[in-house]
Amino acid sequence: MSRRSTGTVRILCGPSGQRQWHAKFTLPGGKRGRWVPIPAAGDPPIALDDEAGAKAYAAALAPQVRAAGVMGTAPLETARDWFARLHKAKQAKGLATVKDMRGRAVRWVFPVFGDKDIRAVGREDGERLVAKLDAAVAAFMKHGPGKGRLSPSTAANVWGDVQHAFDEAVHAKDQGLRVLQANPFEHVRGPDGGEDRQGQILYSDELIALLRGQSADPKRPYLNVPLYRRQTYAMAVYSKARASELEALTVADVDLAHGTITIAKQADAASKGRKETKQTKTKRVRTVDIEPHLLPLVKALVACPQGKNGRLLHMAPPEDRAELLRKDLKTVGVTREALFVEHDSLQRAIVFHDLRDTGLTNMAVRGDSPILIQWAGGHTDFKTTQGYIARGQTERRRIGEPLPPLPPELATNRPGRFRWLQVPEKIGCFCDPNGN
Repeated sequence: MSRRSTGTVRILCGPSGQRQWHAKFTLPGGKRGRWVPIPAAGDPPIALDDEAGAKAYAAALAPQVRAAGVMGTAPLETARDWFARLHKAKQAKGLATVKDMRGRAVRWVFPVFGDKDIRAVGREDGERLVAKLDAAVAAFMKHGPGKGRLSPSTAANVWGDVQHAFDEAVHAKDQGLRVLQANPFEHVRGPDGGEDRQGQILYSDELIALLRGQSADPKRPYLNVPLYRRQTYAMAVYSKARASELEALTVADVDLAHGTITIAKQADAASKGRKETKQTKTKRVRTVDIEPHLLPLVKALVACPQGKNGRLLHMAPPEDRAELLRKDLKTVGVTREALFVEHDSLQRAIVFHDLRDTGLTNMAVRGDSPILIQWAGGHTDFKTTQGYIARGQTERRRIGEPLPPLPPELATNRPGRFRWLQVPEKIGCFCDPNGN
């Protein structure tokens, strides 16, 4: 019986020009394979003077190489390269979260085993990744957000991405992605959980103050909140749509005859100027009833859209929305400490997404059906909806009147905000989101 090959090792130039260990194996049938790079970086790194370590790595890799030869799969490739193929396939299918998946892989997964051959990834690599995620979550819970720290939900997303990826490596419909016979992480326990920092919701008196937009500083009464931002805040709370969904709304999505808005798309962050749209986060189209108090504003927006390309709303850039919201709250005199908290491991300052959360929580306070709340929020998992219902019960007294009447001036074309222009053969409403 012939001795099984454990590989030959040699120092060669790697893909990026650096010198590192390579290994070559004899495949079934006696055919010699190509030189395969052995990671020069990892945990621990294999130094150029560590020939014994390189041989040990090659010996561990040999069974996967032989299995690959038996299965007749593609040539060996690193986990980094295989993940790139997977992400490309997901993107081709229109998966909206591919960009996030790539980012999480680059930041957390590839430093652990990205340079290792995908067929050589084993349980110990998964355990090292989990240890890294646990440390990042622990730092987050102790110190709050920061470099090298992860919220429990983001750590769960990283681990979910990895588990899904290796499941695809075994069972993918695209046979070109099948490179493994079993998921090496199947029995590895994921990262520790923990309570994510609680977001904020606005109480009804705070919400109305924000939507009125009047400066609370008697010395600077002219520093009111711009009308276009107040209209956006109202739409975020009363429609319960996600920010990217609000950004993509057009006149065609509104059915005033039946009092509904159809949410079928979201702004595509990858497109230039966010002009293009793509499927919603959950890939579902949902038609929701327009709240009675919101209807006058929706009618005004349909008559005179503020955004470009027929979009209803003019919205600040995503990176500015949270800061502008907090600034506007302070302008109108809303100074509740929790809304502006910093460096807190249990809660965070208010962000634009919390306006949607405010609307859904208000539905729970009002006593709306859980099914209606789930539909309005576009949730695929009812556990998410239950979180809003539970918070509505605990915040009921502080919230006050749920989804109260809107200030009427939100739906009026006030001087300095909207101007009527007359041009040849056309009279139309010109919306100036900057109030000029």
